[in-house]
Amino acid sequence: MGGNDIGFKELVILCVYSIPNPLNPSMNCLEAIERSQWILNNDASTFVEDAMNVIVATLRQGGSRGVQNFKVYLTGYAQFFNERTTQCDDVSFRPTWLRLRAEEKLTTERRRTLNKIARDLNARLGEAVMRVSVGAPGRVFFINYDAQFEGHRFCDREEPNPNDAETWFLTYGADQAGLGNFLNGIPQIRDLLSGRSNKTMSYNTLYRLILDAPGNDKEKRDTLVGLVRVFHPKLAGHMAIARRLRPVVLATRRPVAARVNGTSTS
Repeated sequence: MGGNDIGFKELVILCVYSIPNPLNPSMNCLEAIERSQWILNNDASTFVEDAMNVIVATLRQGGSRGVQNFKVYLTGYAQFFNERTTQCDDVSFRPTWLRLRAEEKLTTERRRTLNKIARDLNARLGEAVMRVSVGAPGRVFFINYDAQFEGHRFCDREEPNPNDAETWFLTYGADQAGLGNFLNGIPQIRDLLSGRSNKTMSYNTLYRLILDAPGNDKEKRDTLVGLVRVFHPKLAGHMAIARRLRPVVLATRRPVAARVNGTSTS
């Protein structure tokens, strides 16, 4: 359970990049926001219970494989934006090659709204962990690493700047023209991007169209990887997450008895 279960992809492509949603080409950003908010707030109990079921199933699976003292460490999400600055109010991450779509600007209100969705998601995941912990004390832990990303979010510096090493989230690279030319060379995707088609398309179908398109395998692979990696942490972000996670794991793992020549000393 996580971002994909609350429509994370739709939030990013519609509200940040101004790209049509292949699952529902007529959906707009505000509808995507309302859907995510509904899941996390109006239908919060269902989301929490679903997350609890996943955690419990994972605990059982670990135990069934003979792993002693099996534990689950569930991480949350970092807020993506600096919501205090006004420097992004007139900024859009819409790809330069996507001219037929109206720009979604990263206004202060938009950034606050998307950040709150991340905070609400963390709260629901934390609640699920807390409730499972009642019946499985010391076996499941929630780690919120949001504070580690302070100063490394989008809009902490001038945007758009995909090559900024101090921003710890991935976004589209500098070769946007190449990406646009490749995608627009695929008729079904071109019709979706241009708004000429309202035909729905699953993400798997979208990815398969890219992989089956004419061109060299590296170009297709790079296109696909670039599409699915946006808004995920860069290496520096993953290292920060690891620094937050490691002490929790070390403090909660079961001590392993020292062994000398294969013989336990405990």
